[in-house]
Amino acid sequence: MPVFLVGRATPGYDASVLQEKAIMHRMDESSDSPAAQDSATLRLHDVDELNHAVSGSDLELMQLKPGKLEATLRQVTLADFSIDQSIVNQPVRVRGRLDSQRYCIGLIPQHSRATWSGIPVNKSRLLFFRRGAELNGHVSANYNSTSLVVPPHWIESIEQNVQQSGAFEFGCDFAPVRPDPLRHADLWRAARAIFMPAPPASNVIDRERWLLADIRNCLGAALITLDTAPQKSCYQALAHFSFARRAEAYMRERISEPVSIDELCVALHVSRRYLEYAFSGAFGTSPSRYLRLLRLNEVRRRLQTPGAATTVTGEASNFGFSHLSQFAVQYKQLFGQSPSATLADARDTNPE
Repeated sequence: MPVFLVGRATPGYDASVLQEKAIMHRMDESSDSPAAQDSATLRLHDVDELNHAVSGSDLELMQLKPGKLEATLRQVTLADFSIDQSIVNQPVRVRGRLDSQRYCIGLIPQHSRATWSGIPVNKSRLLFFRRGAELNGHVSANYNSTSLVVPPHWIESIEQNVQQSGAFEFGCDFAPVRPDPLRHADLWRAARAIFMPAPPASNVIDRERWLLADIRNCLGAALITLDTAPQKSCYQALAHFSFARRAEAYMRERISEPVSIDELCVALHVSRRYLEYAFSGAFGTSPSRYLRLLRLNEVRRRLQTPGAATTVTGEASNFGFSHLSQFAVQYKQLFGQSPSATLADARDTNPE
């Protein structure tokens, strides 16, 4: 994702797609690894594959810079707990909702960077997402993350231990919380252990029980030491993010209209400088580039629509690309193929 591309956390790899792609893309994995029957590794090279591999009714992943996309998604399921690992080489915009039944805890290694709900996060933080939370932000190039998708009774037990009902309801979809460093390190160790091959002659069922107990104990120890004091910078980031989302909604509603960024600023009663600042923090790019990416992705979606009587020139013109040669260059840089090739692929896949 897990891209923080959280795989099952948003709320899961599509089962049929996952099974098919796991056969095609499975890496060399030990058959005696934990939960071998419930684990899979995918290697993906296209944002559309990524969109299908990570399911969610309103999920949208959008590559922010040109270049070949390479993503690796790996998941292990133990009972009602899942853990996902993900790496993506390109910066990606992510929108969607997480599992409505379970909580998601994100672990970020050194050198990975992301911004969720306008708040930058780093390796010192645990990302605590409540059930059904909105995942909205962007991840940097070479983003690497691990996601723990935990059942609600785990969190309820931890709340009882801290003797504070609603201890993990932060008033927003997620909180970048700071646990005790040693307990944070223990949680990382327990997470990595789940992906390690089992020792020779070990009992798989007993090993899974020990791994579950270990990760649960380490998670509880980390969460009861949280530093969740609100910071002024977080409130400011949330305010900028809220405004950027309003501007994004305005763009999407008028995606086929010739809206300029200056007109957008007038409509929202804001300076261009503030809009640039809000977009950079929330989505990792400028408003003008983001609008162009939205339109390029919409053209691609139209060209891929089964049975559509459409042309490259027609769709490009519908979304404001008046210079077709420049459009074709931008399209190929972003998606790795020409718009005519996209249309031809769609017709080959869906012959009349």
